[in-house]
Amino acid sequence: MSQIKDPIILVGNVRSGTTMTSLVFGQFDDIVIWDEPRTVWTMGNAEIGHDRFTDDLATPKVIERIRKALLRHQQRHGNRRVMEKTPSNCLRVPFITRVFPEARFLHVVRDGRDNVSSCLRWWTMPINRRRMLRRLRETPVLEWPMFLPRFLHDRLGHALGLVKTVQSWGVVYPGMYEDLKRMRLEEVVATQWVQCVETAQADFKHVDPELWIEYRYEDFVASPVEHVERFAAHTGLQITPRVIEYIRKTIHHDGMQVWRKRLTAEQVALIAPILRPTMERLGYRLDEPAAPVAARA
Repeated sequence: MSQIKDPIILVGNVRSGTTMTSLVFGQFDDIVIWDEPRTVWTMGNAEIGHDRFTDDLATPKVIERIRKALLRHQQRHGNRRVMEKTPSNCLRVPFITRVFPEARFLHVVRDGRDNVSSCLRWWTMPINRRRMLRRLRETPVLEWPMFLPRFLHDRLGHALGLVKTVQSWGVVYPGMYEDLKRMRLEEVVATQWVQCVETAQADFKHVDPELWIEYRYEDFVASPVEHVERFAAHTGLQITPRVIEYIRKTIHHDGMQVWRKRLTAEQVALIAPILRPTMERLGYRLDEPAAPVAARA
């Protein structure tokens, strides 16, 4: 029986550039992408109600189930090494390191204003039916009752015009449902970004530095070949001409500073106090366009 090859776990909040990065990794011959198997990660813990998973939730039974699921995905795709990119894993680093101690991590961070402006659009869209059905198929039948209420709320609510937004979208931080009742949606999405970044960075302080690297989306699109060379060295991959050609043809700057077109002055003023401490610590400036800085080792 094939054994699990060291998985690559791509950590980043929704709309932070994880898809762009994973598409590059998908060009490596020996990599297969596992695209957001959210319900696999919650197997045995679906009742938690949020995405903050600590290592104590990784019981032997839970570890076995998740590892078997990843191994099945690996085997179904020519026994290639798996790269996984579920945004909720921003809040699960201790849990994941318990499940996959052999994993290598990448952590991407994006300008909080661009992130909020992008996420707001998705909160008001109907839920993707095909993706939801795929997640239900990945979920043990006994855990379906945990997900069906949300499915009915989002699908039927939008179809009947009863709700303007999905019940939740993206990473569910502890207390988010309470915040949705008392805060503007812009404030909740900004808090979501802060929680993802701050929690992941705090958790990675307790992980062997040799097992993870962090980079900014803005730096990645400014020098993609150099970044991918660094990623490849970190994960033990060999870059081929096809990978380089793909990078040069597809990586673009279109996602930078989009908040200037999408957010009103009122929205910027609303989210700035929430974003400011984290953004300034990361080297972003809220009073001028964010400028790329050197990615951290």
